[in-house]
Amino acid sequence: MKKLIFAFIAMFFVPVTQAASEFKEGVEYTVVSEIASSKREVTEFFSYICPHCYSFQPLMQQLEERVPEAEINKVPVGFLGKELGPVLQRAYGAAKLLKVEDKLTPVMFDRIHRQKKVPGSINDVKEVFVANGVDAKDFDGVINSFALNGMIAKYDRQTEQFNIRGTPTLIVRGKYQLNMSEIGSEDRFYRVVEYLLSAD
Repeated sequence: MKKLIFAFIAMFFVPVTQAASEFKEGVEYTVVSEIASSKREVTEFFSYICPHCYSFQPLMQQLEERVPEAEINKVPVGFLGKELGPVLQRAYGAAKLLKVEDKLTPVMFDRIHRQKKVPGSINDVKEVFVANGVDAKDFDGVINSFALNGMIAKYDRQTEQFNIRGTPTLIVRGKYQLNMSEIGSEDRFYRVVEYLLSAD
């Protein structure tokens, strides 16, 4: 199943005998900032509407299990899906504020990509939240809140800071961007991330 996932996002398989020290800048990863964060963190830029992001989620879940000490973050981009992009970006932020992201993200991906039920508005998003245990008043209290507006502004700044133009895009420690098409397999994906989490 994982091999199919990587094939779906246009990766090809190569031998996995290279040592971690052989991962090269400009090949498996690109340096996008001069200074790396001191935090062991991986940031995934994604969109609920992105089919590659949907297929990529099992690998991200496995990554969390492999590097439990690392902080795994998601940043929803607003530029995919035309007018739907900002709606889905806001939906993710609302789920974070309501502390239901772990529950609602799989639901949103499933509805859009498996059930083909794409929410067309904030009201549609609200229906999904309420159907999955979120109180309607709680949803209304956050969806246009100052806190959520601030989160959206931060998401947009991060998207612009790293010049994100496609998804999924992974940034490790704020310095290294994975070159997904050069990694080749799920095993190398995990090993490249682990290498960059400890890189100088």
